Amino acid sequence: MQDSLSQELLSLLSEESITTLFQPIVNIGEQEVFGYEALSRGPSDSSLHAANILFETAERCGLTMELETLCFRTAARNWSGQGSPQKLFLNISPAKLMPGQFDAHQLDELLRLNGLQASDIVIELSERYPTADPLELLKTLAWLRARGFLIAIDDLGSGYSGLKLWSELKPDFVKIDRHFIRDIQDDLVKREFLRSVVDLASRLGCSLIAEGVETEAELNVVSGMGIELVQGFLFGRPKAITTASLDVLGVSPEGRVDLPNRETAGDLCHYIEPIRSDATLQEAWERLQNEPGTFALPVVDTRCPLGLVHKWRVLETFSTPYGRALYEKRAVSQMLSSDALVVEYDTPLEEVSQRLIDDDEHYLKQHFIITRRGAYIGLGSTRSLLKRITERKIEKARYANPLTLLPGNVPIQRALVARAAAQQPFRVLYFDINLFKPLNDQLGYQVGDRVIALLADLLASHFDDDTDFVGHIGGDDFVVVSESDQVERRARSIQREFCASTRCFYPEAVLRSGFVESEDRSGRVSRFPLVSLAAAILDVPGGRRWTSEQLSEAASAAKKRAKACEGFLYRAAMVGDAGAVRVSNYPAGTHLA
Repeated sequence: MQDSLSQELLSLLSEESITTLFQPIVNIGEQEVFGYEALSRGPSDSSLHAANILFETAERCGLTMELETLCFRTAARNWSGQGSPQKLFLNISPAKLMPGQFDAHQLDELLRLNGLQASDIVIELSERYPTADPLELLKTLAWLRARGFLIAIDDLGSGYSGLKLWSELKPDFVKIDRHFIRDIQDDLVKREFLRSVVDLASRLGCSLIAEGVETEAELNVVSGMGIELVQGFLFGRPKAITTASLDVLGVSPEGRVDLPNRETAGDLCHYIEPIRSDATLQEAWERLQNEPGTFALPVVDTRCPLGLVHKWRVLETFSTPYGRALYEKRAVSQMLSSDALVVEYDTPLEEVSQRLIDDDEHYLKQHFIITRRGAYIGLGSTRSLLKRITERKIEKARYANPLTLLPGNVPIQRALVARAAAQQPFRVLYFDINLFKPLNDQLGYQVGDRVIALLADLLASHFDDDTDFVGHIGGDDFVVVSESDQVERRARSIQREFCASTRCFYPEAVLRSGFVESEDRSGRVSRFPLVSLAAAILDVPGGRRWTSEQLSEAASAAKKRAKACEGFLYRAAMVGDAGAVRVSNYPAGTHLA
């Protein structure tokens, strides 16, 4: 049998008959696919189809390096044909990165031939295999990092070196072995292990990926602990094409990312181990005593939250004469606060705050239960909610324009960065008042401020969708970020309303003449038309990694064209890629698919 497998392997290497499958890695917080892991398989009708048999045979025959090279080359070729903008995770054994095996020139040529960027690739090193020479491995990884590659440790908790490998490599990602994820909702030891790993990753600035997530119950625990990157059959099995199912998150595969600062209850979620309704008050008290930071226990049966047991209430009862003796054997259901506020994971913080206020005008609840599709995933504290909302208001005030109170340059840049990261199509609109200086000079700064405030109100009223963002760059310059297909119609409406509304600021004589007199740039008194509004629309396609600087420069260039063209409306599109950005114009009124 072994001779037969050896012959099959040699034939496979000769014919390069490797198949690459892709399994999605999903960012559950952003509700989008973050990347895909490339998995290699032998021919479907071969004894070497299964990955474990394929690589075990290669190791026995001393052909592991040849097989890995073929898998790497095949994955790169198939990935480039997919056209996916996400990260590509590639498994490589440490031996492949040792001197004599690692070929930098070959790697550069592979990227060039397949049109790939180093920054798009994550190198996965499995913890299952020992590292023969850690110092040489670190040298190679330093070279890869300098080129832009990202590094991940695969299968944490399954093999030889564990935390030692983590501390030495300082990876960008750590993938937690599926053993610790399977049925984690029923295993306290696994949850404690995962909680400690989450804490360590947070301190080291490393992103965790939970592997083997197959059920919503596992997902609820993982997400409740703050892990956002997950991989498993729940989101998609390995397939020859890059595809994923995000139905469990309540979005379609084409789901979008919300605008920055739209925080939800999930951002405050802290996983507290629930207690069953038939548990005794003694058990609840022991938990509350042994967990100093816990002031309420969620009571949950079959993933459905029933309410909370508060520490103060148990303490109050046990402190009375004979209280403990009378109540410690009773079920927690007898001391259950069933009026606890329950909110879904994606509920906006403002709505959570309003519901807490409306719930009881005399008593503000200290905790609320967070669910995903009705299943318990954690608790949020009112204190954290108020702190987060206060921080947001301070942040908004800090960067807001003092005249219009609209977000200023820093929030504008953040909005562009978030949109670009989502890699979904959107539009950037740049509005600028024509001939604002003559109006300011002739009618005074107070009138000028009123005209600017008028434009701010018009923009906010026309772009009021949940996905719209309106910002004030400064002076008479404004930026709008929108997903709407009706941006051109809205821009024309704003132009008309602006012209009609600003006429009331001019004296009657000026309106009759149709111009104002003011000094031009050379200091000569000249006649200038009344103010109007220039609008530039920049269509940004999805699937590409634009930077905020590229978007800002392109929008500014389009604005200059808008001020010079008839009707003061100019529409353009971002084309090319992140390394060669151009603005391609087309007539206003053109419908873009």
